[in-house]
Amino acid sequence: MAGHEASEWATGSSGERWLAHIDRFEGMLTEIGDAAIAHADFGSNDHVVDVGCGCGPTTLAIAPMVGSVTGVDIAPKLIALANVRAAQAGISNAVFQVMDCEAGTPAGAPFDRLFSRFGVMFFADTQAAFRNMHGWLKPGGRMDIAVWAGPDRNPWFGAVGGVMAAHFDMPAPEPDAPGPFRLGNPAATTAMLSAAGFTDIRITDHVADQPFGGPGATPDGAIDFCLKALDMQGLLNGAESETQVVVLGELRAVFEAHQTDEGIMMPGCSLFISAVA
Repeated sequence: MAGHEASEWATGSSGERWLAHIDRFEGMLTEIGDAAIAHADFGSNDHVVDVGCGCGPTTLAIAPMVGSVTGVDIAPKLIALANVRAAQAGISNAVFQVMDCEAGTPAGAPFDRLFSRFGVMFFADTQAAFRNMHGWLKPGGRMDIAVWAGPDRNPWFGAVGGVMAAHFDMPAPEPDAPGPFRLGNPAATTAMLSAAGFTDIRITDHVADQPFGGPGATPDGAIDFCLKALDMQGLLNGAESETQVVVLGELRAVFEAHQTDEGIMMPGCSLFISAVA
C-alpha cells in the first residue's frame, strides 16, 4: 500500500475510524474471518503471515493452529493494539509488524502460508503489492485471502449506498481504484494474480448474512455506524434539514427490514481466493 490510501490507513481518517469503531467492525467480520481461516486449513507447523491484520483478531485466531504467525499492517496504532491483545491473551507465537506490503518484507520471511481477511484491497498498485508478497512465500507456498465480491452481490453495502446516492452527489467508484470491492471481479483478479507470479488460482464464493453495525445492533445503532464508522455524517450535515429527515427515515426503513434477534442481518458475499507461489 502506498500513496494516499496508505496514508489514510497509516495516519489518517481510515485507520482512526477503524480504531474508534473496532468492536463493531470486527463483530461484523467475525463469521467471515472464521470461515476463511477454516478454508485455509493450516498445518500445525506452518509459518504464516497475516496481511492487513488490523488489531490482530485473525492473527490471534490462527496462532494456536500453527507453528508461528506474523501479523502485518500499515497502521501503527492498530499494530499497537494487536500487541496489547497478544500479551493479554498470553500468545507467544504471534508477532506484529508495521509494514508497507508494496515494498517491504517482514522479518521471518519466507513463509509457508499467506493469509488475509479484507486486508489487500487498498493498495495503490495491486499487482506490485502481490508481486512483492509473492516473494514472501517459499516456493510452493500457499496464499489464502478473503475479499468482497462486487457491490451488486453485497446488499449490506448497496442498500445503504443507494439511499445516500439518491440524495447526494456520489461519484461511482472506479473499478481499479483502491476500495473494498477492488478484487471483486474474479476474472480480473485471476489475471492480476497470474501476472504477479501466482499459479493454481481458485476462487470460491462465501455467502453469509452480515450483522451490519456488529452483532445485536438495533436500527438506531446501524444508522449511527453507517454515519460515523462509514464516514457518511459529513454528507448528512451539509444537507437541508428536510433532506436529513428523509435520509434518516429511508436508512431506518432499510435496517428495520433486516432486523432480527441477532441484529441487522443483511445479505453479503465474499470471495475466498487461494493460489500457489
